[in-house]
Amino acid sequence: MRRIPVLATVLAAWALAGPAASSAQAAAPTPKPSASASPAGPLLSITVDDGRTEVAAGDELTYRLTVRNLGTAQVSDIKVSQSLPAGLTFVSADRGGKARDGAVTWATDLKVGQESTFTTVARVGETPKDLLRLATVACATAKGGTKPLVCATHSDLLPAGAVAPAAEDTGISWLWSAGAAVALLIVGLGAFVQLRRYRRRRVLPAHAHSAGRPTENTDRMAGAVSLD
Repeated sequence: MRRIPVLATVLAAWALAGPAASSAQAAAPTPKPSASASPAGPLLSITVDDGRTEVAAGDELTYRLTVRNLGTAQVSDIKVSQSLPAGLTFVSADRGGKARDGAVTWATDLKVGQESTFTTVARVGETPKDLLRLATVACATAKGGTKPLVCATHSDLLPAGAVAPAAEDTGISWLWSAGAAVALLIVGLGAFVQLRRYRRRRVLPAHAHSAGRPTENTDRMAGAVSLD
């Protein structure tokens, strides 16, 4: 029976630690836009950001793309592009950027160590109800190339994405609450069993002692028999 309190302690610790782990997980920050470079061809880096983390229909977003030449030689006629996903409507672009086939494109030359910045303005429209984030991708491609040399992404939370974590947390909280209730039930059961055993230890010796001694009535009957 000693295993019951030990098991209850483990379950209680699990039930209490669960919500904290869930909260820590829910509070983790969204990764920032990243950039990487391909070892083949010109060595470039690129970033894209709109200064936002959450958006909704009707919002006007200003994206800023920055491309930098990290290599040791000048690169010419680099194609810079940004995707326009469903739900994002093109408004304008600087430096002669053109919107076509779901993307905005520019052409630029970069000296060694030089960087160029491009800006896109787009408006958030109606998005699918189950779409959680609005993401865009920026890439830089060498002249005549088919594969990008480098790409970066940026995404913003949509209203559906803001509601989804709350629903998930509710489900997790219910699970941990149920676990805590089971743990408390086992603790109570273990305490009840231990109490019963303790009471039996106190009562049984008294009974045994009484059973070993004849009662007053037994003594009288024994005397009456001896007189006859």
